[in-house]
Amino acid sequence: MDHEQPGAQRRCPWQRLPGTGGYHSALRTPFAARTRNVALGLALVAGSSLTPGCASTHASSTLPEPGIYAPPEVAQLYIPSGTPVDPSGASELSLDQLLVFADAYSPAVQSARARVGLADAEVIGAEIVFPANPQLSFGAGGRTIEGATGFEFEVAVQQRIEIAGEPGLRLDAAEDQQRLSEAAVNEVRWSVHVEVHRLFVDILLVRERLEQAERFVAFAQSMRDIAARQVEAGESSPLILLVADADLAQTREAVIEARQAGESLEARLAAVIGWPEATLPDVQGSLPEVRQAPDVNSLLALMAEHHPSLRTRELAVVAGRSRLALEDREAWPEPTVGLSYGREAAPGPEAEADVWLFNLTFPIPLWRTNQDGRARAEAELVVADREREATATRLRGDLLQAAIALNAAVDRVALYETGVVPQLEENLVLLQRAYELGEVDVHQVSQTRERLLTATGQYIDARITYHETAATLEGLVGTELWPAQEVSP
Repeated sequence: MDHEQPGAQRRCPWQRLPGTGGYHSALRTPFAARTRNVALGLALVAGSSLTPGCASTHASSTLPEPGIYAPPEVAQLYIPSGTPVDPSGASELSLDQLLVFADAYSPAVQSARARVGLADAEVIGAEIVFPANPQLSFGAGGRTIEGATGFEFEVAVQQRIEIAGEPGLRLDAAEDQQRLSEAAVNEVRWSVHVEVHRLFVDILLVRERLEQAERFVAFAQSMRDIAARQVEAGESSPLILLVADADLAQTREAVIEARQAGESLEARLAAVIGWPEATLPDVQGSLPEVRQAPDVNSLLALMAEHHPSLRTRELAVVAGRSRLALEDREAWPEPTVGLSYGREAAPGPEAEADVWLFNLTFPIPLWRTNQDGRARAEAELVVADREREATATRLRGDLLQAAIALNAAVDRVALYETGVVPQLEENLVLLQRAYELGEVDVHQVSQTRERLLTATGQYIDARITYHETAATLEGLVGTELWPAQEVSP
């Protein structure tokens, strides 16, 4: 039997006609009546088709256009080529090896890639042409007239169909959402790339800090030995030995802090790249050259071409337009077509009748024309457009600030490289010799050593600031600033 649809009138094959005492097959309806029914059906179809068409008021010129700040495509990220190393056999790791391993096994990247499966599922569902499964119905019963009963049987199959191109639009929307998910993965991949690069240079710089701290420990130890000999010879007061011990303890504390910082950075790096072993192999490589930031206009051009967040926001606009187009078409009615067969047994001596019917149920979109879905899709498109604008503005401002900070860090590094660092070893030797000759006392030595240690720490801090700012600027650009400058064994 036919299933009733909202807003549609159901007609049984054996519908009682007004003014008759019996039942007649619908196929035996007079020709004039059938003509009127067909005309009425066509009028309803035409009216229902026009209603959702008029409801769509979105002119293409008024919708946000994609490709304003970046190409609306999935970005091709800069990732060094190569196969991830085997954790069980690796003894050391270069920067490129770290980047390749992180791109393959980072927990953040793997989680983002897993979320793409949700979009893949939407594509699978959108590839199905029909909006619903066909329905098969059976009906059986009897017809009794004046005590005589005849057996009645009916079987029907019907299928709801879409007539406004919804399947193609649904597939387009699903594929656009899939590309949007892939672009979101690239955002995570690039953030991991930048974080690994930053941790790599931080580890190398902390090692320099450790080497400097150990050098000061050796100096403080030698000064303590000199002070001990002078006290034993009665040439100096035992108080100078206390001062020397305090200086030695202070320099050793700097060594402990540097080692702790290095171990913490390595633990953080292992967690970021998804290293499965208990300890990370020795990180080896060279620091890139300290240099001024490239021209701002070239940085902005690189950002527009490569930054994955801009690509994601552009693809979000594309996906929003596809979704809105689909929701507009979803307002169209979805008719149900069917075929039914019935067998009527007369309660008397009449012959049994076979009844074949082609059924068409056409809902009238009078009260509901997918207003909520269309309004939601339009609001989501507006949100995507505003987020694109906000992202572009924020990235531009952050890039300009990072370029200014990078140039300032270059000046700070140059300040120490030209004034303090070249004379550091020489100053320590001269200071020790002056103390041995009695030209300076232990308090002057302690004060001078502390100033030199502070200046050395500030120099390394300036270099850390530079390289971290360079990593930040690289992240804002969306690609490496100076690929030729990156040197790793």
